[in-house]
Amino acid sequence: MGLFSWLKKTGAKASTTAVEAASTVVDASKSASNEAFESRLTDQKKVMLTGLVNSLGLGIDNFDLEYGDGKVTVYGQVSSDKDKSMVVSALESADGISYVDNRISVTAPAVQTYTVKAGDSLSKISKAYYGDPMKYKEIFAANQDILDDPNKIFPGQELKIPNLG
Repeated sequence: MGLFSWLKKTGAKASTTAVEAASTVVDASKSASNEAFESRLTDQKKVMLTGLVNSLGLGIDNFDLEYGDGKVTVYGQVSSDKDKSMVVSALESADGISYVDNRISVTAPAVQTYTVKAGDSLSKISKAYYGDPMKYKEIFAANQDILDDPNKIFPGQELKIPNLG
């Protein structure tokens, strides 16, 4: 093999190797650029979805959400099943969302209401809600704005039943 043949052959290999190396660097650069672009899109989508939920005005405690590949995982606590359904429905209706992983919990309201019926007494209501008729005092205390005497309740009155838990 002559000198020129050898240079020609090794030069061709060297340039092919250089092209392959440069191509690998360009591919890696494109991949990193695409990843950064996808990350920015994901962050923007998360901000948009958070804004959507906040626009409902529900006052969600410990609210957070994760987004990726059309899937949303939502966390937090709300005071009713209705509020929970509103959040999930809003997220499901957003563009590009294929699945909502609902991890919202409903916290027990601090106070329930009860409409007095004929034959009711505070002790009877207390037994029904707390399993103890002697806790009627807690119901009376929560309703002193409408009750003057724990022995005088009337059908149709709306009583607040405090959560003693």
